[in-house]
Amino acid sequence: MTKNKDMIFLITNIPTPYRIPLFNQLNSQLKGMSLRFKVLFGARGYARRKWKIDLSSCKFEYKVLPSLCIKLSNHERVMFTYRGLLNLVIKENPEIIITNGFSVATTKLWLLSWFRRVRYIIWSGAIESERRPDPKLRRLHRKLLVRRAVGFIAYGTKAREYMVNLGAKPEKVEIGINTVDTNFFRREVEKCRNKFKRASNKKTLLFVGYLTKGKRLDLLLGSIKILAESRNDFILKIVGDGPEKDNLIRLANCLGISQFISFEGYKQKESLVNYYAEADCFLFPSEYDIWGLVLVEAMAAGVPCIASIHAGAVKDLIEDGITGFVVDFSNCETVAEKIYDILDNTNFVERLGKKGQNFINENITLQISANGFMQAIQRAVLIF
Repeated sequence: MTKNKDMIFLITNIPTPYRIPLFNQLNSQLKGMSLRFKVLFGARGYARRKWKIDLSSCKFEYKVLPSLCIKLSNHERVMFTYRGLLNLVIKENPEIIITNGFSVATTKLWLLSWFRRVRYIIWSGAIESERRPDPKLRRLHRKLLVRRAVGFIAYGTKAREYMVNLGAKPEKVEIGINTVDTNFFRREVEKCRNKFKRASNKKTLLFVGYLTKGKRLDLLLGSIKILAESRNDFILKIVGDGPEKDNLIRLANCLGISQFISFEGYKQKESLVNYYAEADCFLFPSEYDIWGLVLVEAMAAGVPCIASIHAGAVKDLIEDGITGFVVDFSNCETVAEKIYDILDNTNFVERLGKKGQNFINENITLQISANGFMQAIQRAVLIF
């Protein structure tokens, strides 16, 4: 069957508030080349994701597949079956398919590629980690998927290095930098700051994320205990929900720091800007994160950030001491000292936040991300 040369498919898990703006941007750029763009979602959503999604904001063609959602061994991972994917690919026969990581969808395309001319690009943020090394079978599986791909799009530098280690040719790996609608956070947070009046003399430390063991908020609370021994002019606001929430509340009580901690619960994107507007410092203690979009949000909002050495995004986003700070959160005393310095140096902190924000505005926008996708698509088309 003849290729549908003006059609590009992109396969991903579910519609999310941070992906839809990227897909809108990519659709706009592809239209400029007279190419059609269609996103295939594995499902409309799943239990732990509380986003309110307005699909009318999608300016691109899309289809939600009737997938099954399978819960895996931990709270952070689920798997979708992408039911009906192969029939749709065979029917519409797109020129290029961008597929999410090393998923069931990618495996199905790999199998189909042995019988039909399927050109797929792997889009992934997976990184190498000493803390979570690949089991041998997983690594073999990923190497096989890489071998038949026509191109690659990485979230950032660490993801690119991982793809190359799996066998991808370096010249075929583009970086479609993993980002959000940075203009939204810059603009809306600035509006909030202009109206914001601090309710007390206390400064605000902020964490945003899903509350799991891997986020290592236990380490952060250890630093807060040390900080609280020498000052009481701050509060840590924890925005998010998750399976570790009750354990963290108990730990805060056990450490005697509950008066310094406020559990704010889950908040939608539109409400987050209020938290970024009042934050004096954003904290990202994760022991393993392939990226960290909340770090992009905070920097876009101009909030000074202290991020974990284990976060995939830090290599691309933070120049230590210039656009933020990179620390090992397992060293609670060092983290406490860093927070202490930030709380006491208002002018330096304002400069740090501004430099981080400028870096995001110049390097981590939706347009720059979409440019990486476009380069991968163009290279894949030219191969054939």
